[in-house]
Amino acid sequence: MHQLEIVIAPFAKRGEQLAIKRVAAQAAADKAIKARQHALLSADLDDQRALDRVQSAAATASLDLAAIDDAIAVLAQQKAEAERQFAAERDRIERAAAAEKLTNQVDAIKAALPGYLEHSRVLADALSEISPWHFESDQIANFVQNTTAQVEVAANFAVAELAAMPEAVREGRQAIPGEPGPVPVIEPSEPAIAAQIEPDPVLRAAGFTVIDRSAEARSIEIEVPRA
Repeated sequence: MHQLEIVIAPFAKRGEQLAIKRVAAQAAADKAIKARQHALLSADLDDQRALDRVQSAAATASLDLAAIDDAIAVLAQQKAEAERQFAAERDRIERAAAAEKLTNQVDAIKAALPGYLEHSRVLADALSEISPWHFESDQIANFVQNTTAQVEVAANFAVAELAAMPEAVREGRQAIPGEPGPVPVIEPSEPAIAAQIEPDPVLRAAGFTVIDRSAEARSIEIEVPRA
């Protein structure tokens, strides 16, 4: 963030200066326009020189204000472009570093995998020699052999996939490993509205009032005489 502040500091400073000048230009334009309006409404309309003078002052003040507004708009675009370039450069640097780190990690896996498989086979062979008379060794040997075979098959796919990731990360085709994914937004559900119970049409026609006493339900203890 400190580097970004350094990049946009000149734009921010120039923007503050232009904002101050705009306040003054707006005041001058308002004053000149009001003077022109007063001349047209109250001054001698035959005095063309006076009318031309207030008209020129109003036009000049309006042009000055428009020029400042245009400069502020261009400055905002330049600031946005500088921020975009800074963000792109920062992303490029972060991706290059992440790709380099991932490349080293994949190389370490490639270097360690053959030795792991070889040592696993050596261990399985050693255990197999005593497995005929030692049950636990036989179980371990079978486990090591099965695990080694599964690791070898899975590694053929995983290593190939991992080897292609650094370039994808560097080119922006894949997210940097470890970056948090987008957080799903859960829309609040509307509370359920209880269905309205319509009274029986026969009772309603007869003038009866239906009273819902379900909320007043309670249990009643009844004493039963024992034999």
